[in-house]
Parts: sequence; C-alpha cells; structure tokens
Amino acid sequence: MNIDFAEISDIDLWGQFAQEFLCNLGFQVEAPLRRFPEDGYDFCVSEQVSGKFGVTSFRWLVSCRHKASTRLAVKESDEVDVLERVLHNGVDGFIGFYSTSAAQALVTHLDSLKSNGNIKEHKILDAKFIEGHLTTPGFDLIAARFFPNFALGRQSIHIYQDKYLPIQCEHCQKDLLATLYTDDNQGVIVRLRQRKIDRDVPDNITMVYCACKGECDEQLQTKYCQNSNQSTASWASISDLVIPSSFLERIILLINQIGRDGIIYEQEALQKEIYLFRALAQRTLRPAVAGELIRTKKMLIGNE
Repeated sequence: MNIDFAEISDIDLWGQFAQEFLCNLGFQVEAPLRRFPEDGYDFCVSEQVSGKFGVTSFRWLVSCRHKASTRLAVKESDEVDVLERVLHNGVDGFIGFYSTSAAQALVTHLDSLKSNGNIKEHKILDAKFIEGHLTTPGFDLIAARFFPNFALGRQSIHIYQDKYLPIQCEHCQKDLLATLYTDDNQGVIVRLRQRKIDRDVPDNITMVYCACKGECDEQLQTKYCQNSNQSTASWASISDLVIPSSFLERIILLINQIGRDGIIYEQEALQKEIYLFRALAQRTLRPAVAGELIRTKKMLIGNE
C-alpha cells in the first residue's frame, strides 16, 4: 500500500476526510459529523439514483472507523447498534468508511440486515478502495491535504479544462499520466522523424506517440520504424516532463527547433504534440482559481 492512513492522526480528522472524499465521489452531505459511538463518527449522505420512471434520492448512513495505527480490521463489536442508528437517521443504506478493512463477521451481519429488509444496501469503503481513488485524477488535492507525506514530491493533477486529458500508451492503452506515481514512472513520449539522406535537411517529425517503457515501446518502434523510412528523433520520460523547469524547456526547445532550425511537423504529429502539452500541464501547472478558469474557457472559445 502506498498511502499510510496513520498520517491522519485522529478520528475527528478521519471524519472530515470521509466527508470530503464522499463529496468528491458525488455524494451530498446532509448532516454534520456526529460522534456515535465514542470511537467513531456518523454522518448522512445522499445520492441521486436514476430509475425507469425518474430519479430518486438514496440516503446512506456513513460510519467512520479509524484503526490504521493498529492495522486491525473493524469488528462487528465496533459497529454497535447498526440497525438502531439506521432507523434513527431514516436512511436507506449503510456505508462503512474504514482506514483498514472489515471483519467477515461484520460483513455477515450487514448481509443479514439487508436480507431481512432492514436496509436496502450496504457498502464497505476500506483502505484498498480509498487508496485506489486517491491515486486517480480529481482526488490529488484531497490526498495532498490529508496525506502530505504521500503527496511529497508528487505533482497533482489539476483539471483546468472541462475534462481530464489522459496520456495513454498507444500499445496497451494504460493511462500513463494517472499512473505516473504508482507504476514506477514507466511512461515515455517518443517523436519519430523521416530518415535523412542529407544531414543539412531539417528534421521532419512524422509521428508522436506515448508508450510504457520497455516492451510496449519496443513493439511500437518495430511497428513504425522497421521496414520504413522513420527513425527515433527524441525519447523523453513523462516523469521528467512534469518537472516544471523541464516542461518549460521542452516548450522552448520545440519553438527554437521550428523557428531557428526549420524543423518540420506533419500536421497530425503537431496536433499530438499540442495535446500532450495540455495533458502534461495538468500535472505541471498550479491549479487555477474559479475566475481564472472562466477566463481560460473564454480564451479557448475565442481561439476556436
């Protein structure tokens, strides 16, 4: 596990984290944190569920339990009076928000409540589930705020346009930007050029692609360069390109190569390069405030 949930020091902060995490998942917090029982917190959230005849609200009781310091699973005895708490809050379902895992006896008890019609559904959001989301786009700021040691040295993803822009390996389709810090920095950006007969002729960039280091890149090199007039022009690691100074230098280098050296880009390759700069900027630039986001969108519309 990459995240040490013990970075959150107490149950109060764990409850605050749970609220922000669930809000980021799209839930609406309906009631403030309430300590019940003494070693945990309860609060209620709701979500809109689409059905065949419309949209209904589904309400959940969220039970926060923080046992990361002991690494013990949450037992049935830790979740006292689940049914009473569900009935008291008038909710439809139960969510266990745990920094470790749930013991099988607890899961069995919740299954029984569901099969008896006491609750409509139950979900356990354990350490594995939570970590899986904290390492995905859109959760970086929450991870940085509550787990500073985990976030140290990692560039967060900031979605500054209407949607997240992935950088996918052209061979296996893995998102190299989202998995940058979970898969040993394995992404590369490769530029291919037309092989030159005359050394004085400027490079003609025919293709830009992204790949995992090793086998994926080798497969693509074979696909594009073997028995063709293409060869590698440059090869750069994504982990290097998200360093702000390196990101800036790559832009300056490209401008100099086009303006000073006369390098030529095929249209499709240039569009890919532009896309990659925009995608890399999500991990390189600081997050924009609301007014700047509005301003940026207006400028983008004006340039279309």
